[in-house]
Amino acid sequence: MNNSVIIGTGSCLPKHIVPNSDFLQHTFYKKDGQPMLKDTKEITAKLQQISGIKERRYATPDADSVSIAASAGKKALVSAKLSGEELDGIIIAHNAGNMVHGAIKPHTIPNMASLIKAQLGILNHHCIAYDVIFGCPGWIEAMTQAHRRIALGEAKNVLVIGVELLSRYVDQHDLDTMLFGDGAGAVVLQAQASTENKGIIAYQSYSHCNKEVDFLKMGKSYKKDAPESLFIKMEGRQVYRYAVTHVPELVNNCLKKAGIPIEEVDHFLFHQANEKMIIAMAEKLFKMNGIEGDIDTLVPMSVQFLGNSSVATIPTLMDLIHQEQIPNHKIKEGDLIVMASVGAGMHANCMIYRA
Repeated sequence: MNNSVIIGTGSCLPKHIVPNSDFLQHTFYKKDGQPMLKDTKEITAKLQQISGIKERRYATPDADSVSIAASAGKKALVSAKLSGEELDGIIIAHNAGNMVHGAIKPHTIPNMASLIKAQLGILNHHCIAYDVIFGCPGWIEAMTQAHRRIALGEAKNVLVIGVELLSRYVDQHDLDTMLFGDGAGAVVLQAQASTENKGIIAYQSYSHCNKEVDFLKMGKSYKKDAPESLFIKMEGRQVYRYAVTHVPELVNNCLKKAGIPIEEVDHFLFHQANEKMIIAMAEKLFKMNGIEGDIDTLVPMSVQFLGNSSVATIPTLMDLIHQEQIPNHKIKEGDLIVMASVGAGMHANCMIYRA
């Protein structure tokens, strides 16, 4: 069976940097529609302390999800030294379709992957382009689908992109708006015939879709007289509990499935939702295995300066590490990487990969 190996990475980070100070002029409201009485400076400082987020990136008005994703895809193709015509598939993970500035609703027809394929100028009709909507874990789920196509001999090269423009559908009166940012990350996954234990080794997913479906959803603004629209709404404490409960368990199960002891893992690439949650997941995972893992050296983070860009966080983080933009973190050949994500649904997943 062919191995599925990452041969190129790319990312697109909007140039517009939004520091926390930009939120000092906002009026935040509670769920009951009443304004928060605490000083906004105190509120934003507290959220920064909890989340670790100091700034995030927002797309400029001339950009949309397709253009940002296509840019990340182009960079991944250049990194892989491939032309678009050599692709057998394009899989795009996102949450809400193409977010166009000023549009009342997201553009969902045609699907995003089709638009990205067109923007990349790919004429090869054997290159199948489709979307995956699976919440924040969508990019890892898209990777598993690309891997299955490669394992079945249906594809040699697949471009897998995670993209989200959360700034286009956050409620400016909801404190959670400070957590989110925009971006896109991409990899080229290639079939390589080898007996070596390289590429995607194991993966596993959870879907808890009962009471958990309301933890992340679309809803009205907390400000009662705000213009009628739908915004992303989150039960932050519930999401935190779900992540800290299920992600370490899932990672542990995936490692056991692969027959790999946790001590052999070189990098844990967790979904970059907030710093406190990432640390809590890592600490619980290490405790479950009776080890004292060094979070600073094993768990790279970008959330502090990029915020939570949903499906884009892990591929973006991987590309930044390859560019040596994350201090003290470098992926070397043979390194063992655990990627794990969690998000709306609620869903969680894990992938084990050897570079």
